[in-house]
Amino acid sequence: MTKYEFNEIERNILESLGTPMAIYQCLDKKVVTLLVTDGLCKLMGADRQTVIELLDNDMYRDTHPDDKARVADAALKFASGGDSMDCVYRSLNHITNQYAMIHSHGEHFFTHSGVMLSSTTYAVVGFGEDGEDPLSEKLASNYMDMLVKESLIRDNFYDSLTGLPNMSYFLSLAEAAKKSFLADGKTPAIAYIDLNGMKMFNERYGLHEGDNLIMSVSHILRKYFPVERCGRMGSDHFAVFLPYEGLEEVINNIFEDMENANEGRTLTMRVGVYSNAFEDVSASRGCDRAKIACDKEKGIYASKLLVYDEQLHNESTLYEYVINNFERALKERWITPYYQPIVRSVNGMVCDEEALARWIDPNIGLLPPDMFIGQLEKVKLIHELDIYILERVLEDMEENKRAGRDLIPVSINLSRYDFELCDIVEEIYTRVNSSTITPDLITIEITESVSLLDPDYINTQIAKLHNYGFKVWMDDFGSGYSSLNILQKYDFDTLKFDMRFMREFTESKKSHLILRELVQMAVKLDIDTLVEGVETIEQVKFLREIGVNKMQGYYWGKPNPVEVRNSILDAKIGQALEKPVESTYYDAISKANLTEPIISGEFDINQEEFFGPIPMGVLEFDGDDIYILRYNKSYAMYLMNTDFADRDKLGTGYIKAKRRPEPNFINTVMRCIESDKWEFLRGSDELGYVSDVLVKCISYNPVSKVHAVELVIISLNSKS
Repeated sequence: MTKYEFNEIERNILESLGTPMAIYQCLDKKVVTLLVTDGLCKLMGADRQTVIELLDNDMYRDTHPDDKARVADAALKFASGGDSMDCVYRSLNHITNQYAMIHSHGEHFFTHSGVMLSSTTYAVVGFGEDGEDPLSEKLASNYMDMLVKESLIRDNFYDSLTGLPNMSYFLSLAEAAKKSFLADGKTPAIAYIDLNGMKMFNERYGLHEGDNLIMSVSHILRKYFPVERCGRMGSDHFAVFLPYEGLEEVINNIFEDMENANEGRTLTMRVGVYSNAFEDVSASRGCDRAKIACDKEKGIYASKLLVYDEQLHNESTLYEYVINNFERALKERWITPYYQPIVRSVNGMVCDEEALARWIDPNIGLLPPDMFIGQLEKVKLIHELDIYILERVLEDMEENKRAGRDLIPVSINLSRYDFELCDIVEEIYTRVNSSTITPDLITIEITESVSLLDPDYINTQIAKLHNYGFKVWMDDFGSGYSSLNILQKYDFDTLKFDMRFMREFTESKKSHLILRELVQMAVKLDIDTLVEGVETIEQVKFLREIGVNKMQGYYWGKPNPVEVRNSILDAKIGQALEKPVESTYYDAISKANLTEPIISGEFDINQEEFFGPIPMGVLEFDGDDIYILRYNKSYAMYLMNTDFADRDKLGTGYIKAKRRPEPNFINTVMRCIESDKWEFLRGSDELGYVSDVLVKCISYNPVSKVHAVELVIISLNSKS
């Protein structure tokens, strides 16, 4: 449909009328002003062109906020072909700075060529916001009736707060306007706007001030765009339909205006942009893509323009694919657990494994977890994945059990959403209890994001897991802000340190110090420690030195499907599995506190003799052979000075002592094995280093028939 044109005689006659009137035509779902009378120009106090521009671009600029959405809705329905309009509303008079009560009445008529037009007359029926001049009974009744009906309108077109088109109407307008943009040689684009930190703003200033800020944003948008090119999409979200050409400059101007909006009580905003130059899609689809761009950097607190590009398109396409094919991926077993070894520091053996979900897609290949875990959390399907992985792990373990392979504990990961979406503890217990696998072979990893949930509820769930026989690990410890606080609230068996500690290992010595202190804290709390992301021998040596119990990372092995995992172990390649019957032995060695000796009060330790920590270590006695299993930094120096070990051997796991200690030390070790308590040796002389030593047997290996002994050097002097 094209815009109707009056001939010159018709236009002159109509424009000269003293009655305030305007004639409109509905084109592409937008109301277009064809002409206005002299009477309306006089009423509005402006020249004809200004009045037409105002009616076309911001018709209800001066309408009272409480009336704006109602009258705009009524006008649009009327112009679109509805019955006659009879509406009363308040409009600001800029001369008197008072609201005038306006009665608008509209009728449809058809031209000789059959085009439907709409004429609307306007009459001032009172002044004052509350109507100081009495209205006629009919008009007053009409006004109140309109106010009541406003709350009942379900298909309205305008947002009640800002007066901007609502989401559905905005998308309709944008779709209709796209053709005119293209006809003018412009590239259609949609900008999606989201304020940063609106929730905190409302909490700080109150909801009323939040509404004021929303109004300020709408006023800024009106400054740069016609009203019907803007839309409020809900809450603190807006959209604008505009040409891509010159867009960046306009958006930057909006950013600047926002700095002083609402008398300084303002926020920054993110603006996501989708251009039809990327792909010609519907306005609705374009708006979705603009929102995807806008959400790309959610959480930033600076104004930023973000454009939907090829990379983002691929990510969003994959997102849709994941959601649409998730159920099929479970049913057809495209998703499978990969097992990554977890190695005990003291012996270099695989003592645990972590089951990591991998999506092997027949169409697009391997999908790593970061390409589907987050998406499943967003759509609240993550609990289905975690339960599925548990089921697959139990299947694999039962198959290995039937094949006669030793079983070691396998950890599975839980999302914090699992605790919200189902009774995850009962789901786990039911499945394990229905299998031939015991709970001590399934470990539950929980991230510290559970701190966002009700603490009492989470405590109860962790207690239930422990009561059922499961171990519970804190995953990604140190990745958030509440790690230390979590240790006060919850009872974890192991702290799994976030891999960022290893990423920063060579960049900052601070990470060494922080990790050392955190490990010592965990030892004092009787919590095991595990560090993930281990990739180099230097990291391995350091972690052994500071007493980390377990390690995980590509240095020890990458995640593999169960078939490859079994082939590697069956071929005896790489690290061997720790035998389950020996686990208690190695647990005791790993837990030995080499920071602060726990001994009875009958022995005095002269700490002033040592510049660093008291020399402490763990030795294994295997007949005539002695192995050095653990040591702190001071004891490592002692071992080198007394020729028990070379520097290049330290940090490599089991170290066979180069020589046997002097006979009195050996005899004291034999006594402590028999007595199962601390035994004291005074004046032990090793190559000129004279020490007073405490020794105690801490564990016995039923397989190799060897003993592990903890020793503490409480006094040390050099003859030289």
